Amino acid sequence: MIKNPILRSVGSRLLYLCVWIIVTCTHVVLCMKVGLSLEYALLDGLVFNTVFAVFILPFWYPVCFNAWEHRTWLFNVAAHFMLICAYLLVCLLTGFLIISLIAPNSEYPPDNPIWMKTFSGLLIYFITILIYYLYVYVDQLKEKTANEIRLNSLLKDGELNLLKSQINPHFLFNSLNSVNSLIVTQPEKAQQMLVALSEYLRYAVLSTHRVYSHIEEEMENINRYLSIEKLRFGDKLVYKAVVAPEALKAAIPVMLLQPLFENAIKHGIYESLETVCITIIITCEGQNLRIVMNNDYDGHISAKKGSGTGLQNVRERLRLLYGTAADMHIKRESGKFTVILNIRRKDAESSNSKIELKNR
Repeated sequence: MIKNPILRSVGSRLLYLCVWIIVTCTHVVLCMKVGLSLEYALLDGLVFNTVFAVFILPFWYPVCFNAWEHRTWLFNVAAHFMLICAYLLVCLLTGFLIISLIAPNSEYPPDNPIWMKTFSGLLIYFITILIYYLYVYVDQLKEKTANEIRLNSLLKDGELNLLKSQINPHFLFNSLNSVNSLIVTQPEKAQQMLVALSEYLRYAVLSTHRVYSHIEEEMENINRYLSIEKLRFGDKLVYKAVVAPEALKAAIPVMLLQPLFENAIKHGIYESLETVCITIIITCEGQNLRIVMNNDYDGHISAKKGSGTGLQNVRERLRLLYGTAADMHIKRESGKFTVILNIRRKDAESSNSKIELKNR
């Protein structure tokens, strides 16, 4: 059962009591102005306001459990009219009955206006019902917001898992094709590639339950990836990495750098006859992590190849995980292709623990 908001906490009960003390004092003053003595005014005020305060509480349940928003306005008006009549009738009869029992010999002045009690009852009913409706609306709004946040979170997790799942198959297919071609011509290289591939995939599989990892771990896995590619391309591939010591423990999304290197090899090395250099520089600038990666490329060949899926994958993951706290820029100039990532620094362990807690 959904408890009346007025009775839910000690604070709300005390507030309700204070409001009725003020209403009762006002009632006593008005009664004295229409001719009642202080004794009768106090009796009238205490009895009727106590009755009004008690009998308005159950009206929370018609407001709470009836789907008023799904009814016609005519039904709502008729329902409230009947509730008002019932409320006033019960309160007035109960009030006069209690007064007759407490002070059977008391006589009210003949000009004591019953309309004042009726007006008070109407005012109390409308104000309290309005508060009830407001509370239900706020409660529903909070629930709707919480559901939307949870739904967005589930959708975001689904999108992230989809984006992550696009990484491994692409690289795996290429590597297996390379192993297949090396088995006959260079079986030793094929064996080395399979060993390196198994280590790489072990890291990828173990990382499926995480969203973030340390840059140090990511760079170790990139080295495994490049060792596989070096077996394919030999001296044609040159790789340089400069990582600031303070950036090694910084967190980035798992496998975020992988599509960047795949893109560099795909567009820079596949059809190039010359040595291609891939360089990555990772530094910390205040609260931001800056990753700059560039590679040599032939603009004419690259324009004909690829749809930019890998770079779009990186951009989408940054958007989902960081929003405006991360950005990605691409530059093409003088035969160099450069990707620049600016990411708000996070701690990998705390970020992953929060996500695991949220998903439970």
